[in-house]
Amino acid sequence: MNRVVQGMLVVTLASLASVALVSAQSARFGVGGGLVAPLSDYKDADKAGWQATANVEFGIPLSPVGVRVDGLYGQTKHQDIGTSPVDGKTRLIGGLASVVWSVPIPAPMVKPYVLVGGGFYNVKITLPSAVPPVDTSESKFAYAFGGGLKVGVGPARFFVEGRYVSIQSSGVSTKFIPVTVGVTFGAK
Repeated sequence: MNRVVQGMLVVTLASLASVALVSAQSARFGVGGGLVAPLSDYKDADKAGWQATANVEFGIPLSPVGVRVDGLYGQTKHQDIGTSPVDGKTRLIGGLASVVWSVPIPAPMVKPYVLVGGGFYNVKITLPSAVPPVDTSESKFAYAFGGGLKVGVGPARFFVEGRYVSIQSSGVSTKFIPVTVGVTFGAK
């Protein structure tokens, strides 16, 4: 049943993306970076890390809704166990397609928004000092939701956003919050 829901979500997001691509009068391109804050079991194993992201957002004419596609690369380092240092890291590479709703407010320079979407992430865990060394990699479905704030007018706008991301890995899910600060460029 879980696969059916995932498949339906992917088809829905792909349909929304294709409608936006065909009818979009504007596209904005963005880059950003910031913090990866691990949650749940991931937080017990890794410290906070960093991430870089790139995105493209397509507006749907005469609608406060748009479609955004994001790519993320991030890393976190493993936590030390007691006084024993632990080497290695967790690498996150993924992409999400999201529906973005621009919250209508009267302030022309400030635009809050919320977004929800799904996609795929690859989680690679390395632990070189283990015997035998650990080097695992797994690509799985992920979902995310969150919100942000865009500030500015004209072709360049700054943004800050936070999301909750859950990657449905084997055994447990990898959950984290990427907090991103960046800039977007483009029409409208």
